[in-house]
Amino acid sequence: MTSTVRTDGVAGAGGTGLDGGCRGRLREWVRRYLPAEVAGTLAALAAAWWVHAASGSLVSAAVAGTVGESLGYYGCMAARVALRYDACHRHHRAPKRHWLTGTRTARDLLVEFGPAELVDGLAVRPSSMYLATSLLGDFTAGVVAGKLAADVVFYGLAVAAYELKKRYLPMPIPKE
Repeated sequence: MTSTVRTDGVAGAGGTGLDGGCRGRLREWVRRYLPAEVAGTLAALAAAWWVHAASGSLVSAAVAGTVGESLGYYGCMAARVALRYDACHRHHRAPKRHWLTGTRTARDLLVEFGPAELVDGLAVRPSSMYLATSLLGDFTAGVVAGKLAADVVFYGLAVAAYELKKRYLPMPIPKE
């Protein structure tokens, strides 16, 4: 009996270590999430600094950092996904193209990020930012450390949902 190792990007593909399929998926995830991560981080720091300077409250700053990060992150992700769907629906007239682009973008973002955001945004991220700023004693380092700790939980859920979405709701290929 022989076994076949698939490294074509299918979730659960066999192999050990960082074979070509695993490295390829890792590169894909970095390309997908890094621009949004940078936008979200900058927005989190700006919002947390602004609210902390105005109120002096770590709790308010942690909530503002969470909201700022979500706005920066999802603004970037929504723009990128919408541009891809718009290219796929370019052959339709404007009203139908805009409808298809908007509804598919919203669907994809909800499927990929909905579960992760519920866990992350309501519990993990604000408490991580609050605890890290309290424990480290340095506001900026605490916001960044809390954000990184929360990202581990968030990306564990988001990447799993993304891989399932790729398998069951694939992005159409743009028509020429």
